[in-house]
Amino acid sequence: MTRNKNRRGFFRIYDEVHLFYKKIDEKSLTEPQSASNELSPTDAKNVPQDFQLRENEPCNVNISASGIAFNCEDSLKEGDCLLIKVLLASGMKPIQTRCRIVYCKNSQLNDSECPYFVGAHFIDMEEQDRDLLAVHVDKKRLRRKWINAFILAAVITVITLPDVIFGLLAGLFHFLFEVFLHILHLAFEFIESNLDHLVEHLFETDVHATQIIVFYILLPFVFYGLYLLWRATPIFYRWCKRKLIVYWSRKKANLLFYWREQSSLNKCKLVVIAVSVIIGYFYFGM
Repeated sequence: MTRNKNRRGFFRIYDEVHLFYKKIDEKSLTEPQSASNELSPTDAKNVPQDFQLRENEPCNVNISASGIAFNCEDSLKEGDCLLIKVLLASGMKPIQTRCRIVYCKNSQLNDSECPYFVGAHFIDMEEQDRDLLAVHVDKKRLRRKWINAFILAAVITVITLPDVIFGLLAGLFHFLFEVFLHILHLAFEFIESNLDHLVEHLFETDVHATQIIVFYILLPFVFYGLYLLWRATPIFYRWCKRKLIVYWSRKKANLLFYWREQSSLNKCKLVVIAVSVIIGYFYFGM
């Protein structure tokens, strides 16, 4: 019954948004929304203090033009009313509306800060906001279709022609590395040649003396560049590690989010398809 109540008449997408919400009295649904609660699209500090928000962190949501589902820290009940504001990544103006909770259950993401997962249906969203949200959803769906099609084509190509693909990638990497070394060599030769002419013009030295002077001029710069590289490598490594962890955490959350929303039949279909692909790959590949 709960899932049937939350069926949306619009397409849904999984997205990351900044979500603000507060619980309101059901009696306030008959009152018009206050214009004083308008939120600046560029200044999240204008949000009233009684709104809940995971600070500086986007929230994974399942959203359409008629409803939303998200993780929250409050144990809400079916029928509770919320005033919510959504800041989309597209930069469009914030969407403010009121909604009614359709279900609230324990989250499967092992998130101690937001242990509950709720679904809500928009009640009095303005048509302009609904149209903007529908356009945003359609754009995201179209973009994800192209991305999924590209990923699927790449996976199929790698599975069917692994030797050719890895050979092409190795050749491309080798070519780019040679180009990089060639550009580096040309830059060094350009600097060295100009320094040779400058030293000969200033000190009127012969070729051997000029080369020695230029060598000792360039040596400190080389050591300084190596020192900067040595200092920057750990910082770059930690930055890459942090970005990969954040990316993996968000993708894991999105996958769990998507898996949780599927029916038992769809879950069985996904498992059967995955097992069939793996067995077919090893059976025909070997």
